[in-house]
Amino acid sequence: MKVILLGSTGFIGKAVLDRCLKTPAITSVIALSRRDLPEEAADPKLAVVIIKDFKLYPDSVLKELKGADAYNDISADGGRSIGTYNSDPVVELEYPEAFQEALLKVLDVKRNFIYVYLGGAFTEQDQEKTLWFLPGARRLRGLAQTKFLEFGKQNQHIKTYVVRPAAVLPGDGSVFLGFLLPTVSVRSLAAVMVDLAINGGNEQVVANKVIIEKGKELLMKQR
Repeated sequence: MKVILLGSTGFIGKAVLDRCLKTPAITSVIALSRRDLPEEAADPKLAVVIIKDFKLYPDSVLKELKGADAYNDISADGGRSIGTYNSDPVVELEYPEAFQEALLKVLDVKRNFIYVYLGGAFTEQDQEKTLWFLPGARRLRGLAQTKFLEFGKQNQHIKTYVVRPAAVLPGDGSVFLGFLLPTVSVRSLAAVMVDLAINGGNEQVVANKVIIEKGKELLMKQR
């Protein structure tokens, strides 16, 4: 199985990459990155494709994308550990749209392709709703999620999934920060994202509680 990964240098991205490389069902990982990944470069499964501008996909990059079975998009939240949100429309909207256009050029419509997108528990798809904290960033991320789901509806051979973690923390456990803020471990999140890329899932939008439960189950099987 060939997986494309974007955002592999961030906190969450490194965990997803590590999970991909340790999963036998995944035989090839194409990491789209602005820089090399020296620590993982020796793994024979991994090919790092350098991209200077994530709005441009030259023929050399398109060639690497051919034959892929799944894609994990973690670019916007790649460095997130406690629930911050990106307010840059270029990153949130233009980068995903550019990749989707590139993807449609190389996909085999006779095969199903799984597209996993990292959202957030506090994003808001309702662009008119009053929000009390980070309103612009949360609406922007919500709009990006809406556009992502629409992309899946318009292309029936592409199965789209959104994972919506709350605060993502290091380690294996999940706790409540001050008994107010729900959290999830980065290893559980990575396990769920990789499992979706391989097997798909029953829920198109995966909430934080489900990530915790499913992640623990997957990590237990790994032991």
